[in-house]
Amino acid sequence: MSTSHAAPMTVPSPTDATPEGVTLVITERVQPSQVDAYETWARGVHELLGAHPGFLGLNVLRDRSAPVPEYITLLRFASQDALEAWRHAPAYQAALRKLPRFTASEVHYREARGLEAWFDQPAGPSSPPAPPLWKNVLVGFVGVYPLILLFTWLSGFFTAGWPWWAAILPSAFLATVFLNWPVLPVLSRLLRGWLYPAPRAGAAH
Repeated sequence: MSTSHAAPMTVPSPTDATPEGVTLVITERVQPSQVDAYETWARGVHELLGAHPGFLGLNVLRDRSAPVPEYITLLRFASQDALEAWRHAPAYQAALRKLPRFTASEVHYREARGLEAWFDQPAGPSSPPAPPLWKNVLVGFVGVYPLILLFTWLSGFFTAGWPWWAAILPSAFLATVFLNWPVLPVLSRLLRGWLYPAPRAGAAH
């Protein structure tokens, strides 16, 4: 899946924030003939989000080249209350009533906190459970280690002579930013078969 569209917006709510926040992950499969209409509809919903208290930002991963185009949208909120308020907002409810005309299958919703939102869990009624913690940690390490090496090398040209604790700040910050986007989403898709292995033949259901 390509990661060609990311539209971060920030509308923080100082009274509603939690240290981690909550992310609503929405997976939609769109009828090929309705892709343009769906994207126009989605842009309207994103504009509504920009004025919603407690909304922190969004990212969209899309694959328009698939036989049935797939969109994964991550909506970040400062708190569970902010998310629930959005779910019950009249304007959002009105927009949702138009969504079935664009989609090719049932829309999948899940909530996530922290980096787990970036682990692309397959959608569907028989979705597998989330990967074990050790797999998430290993994928995170595989993603962050080369980033730290790269940004430590790049920042070394202007951090020479800084105290050691200050010299690592640029590489730590940049590695964190790039790990969240796009490294973890891409790794999650490349390693989907390992993170969410298919049930073995003959296994009990």
